[in-house]
Amino acid sequence: MSGSTTSPVGLFPLSYRIGNPIPGAPSLALNLLVYTPDQTVRGTSLITQAVNPPLELPSDVWGQYTYLTVMPPSTSKILVTAQGNQGGPGSNSVVTFKILLVVGEDWQSGVANYQYYNGHQWVSVENVPAHLVGPVPSYTLQTHQETAPALQAYPPIHPLYAAPIHGAIASGDLAQMKTLASQAQEQLEQLPQLRNALDAAKDEIGKLERR
Repeated sequence: MSGSTTSPVGLFPLSYRIGNPIPGAPSLALNLLVYTPDQTVRGTSLITQAVNPPLELPSDVWGQYTYLTVMPPSTSKILVTAQGNQGGPGSNSVVTFKILLVVGEDWQSGVANYQYYNGHQWVSVENVPAHLVGPVPSYTLQTHQETAPALQAYPPIHPLYAAPIHGAIASGDLAQMKTLASQAQEQLEQLPQLRNALDAAKDEIGKLERR
């Protein structure tokens, strides 16, 4: 990886807003948990559009990311490739969402191409800007040279909507605070499922490491 000596390590949340600020254009909220040991992402997406009838397409999202290294003076990029449906990869639901997101090594901003199935046909949205809502959390380790045991000193999971909620509080936007509070409550209610999934992931990691 060139162009940078630091990168977040561990398990950390990212929340992107993707789309052009044009009236009537689709808007994508992409919320991800990034797991750096195996370079995977899991989370949710919500596509909305002010049309008649209004579009509102939520999805459970999963995928992976890779580093796109280039020769100096150009800077390296991160490519996130993910897909989504109703229920996640273990469900029988068909895939209704696909995304390619390219961001800088600091995860702050980039460009996305995504597709979604609106119930009748696939719709493609290309070359739209993506911006991180809030900074990459400070509780992630900031060197890729740290060992796995050192990760245990940091909180293993933080609420996915923490950064947006703090931003909404700082802005005083009541409507946004209510929306995010509702979304965060839904996530808290899903924590038992998340804990079970994390336990299953740890078991699988242990099996693979013992091979």
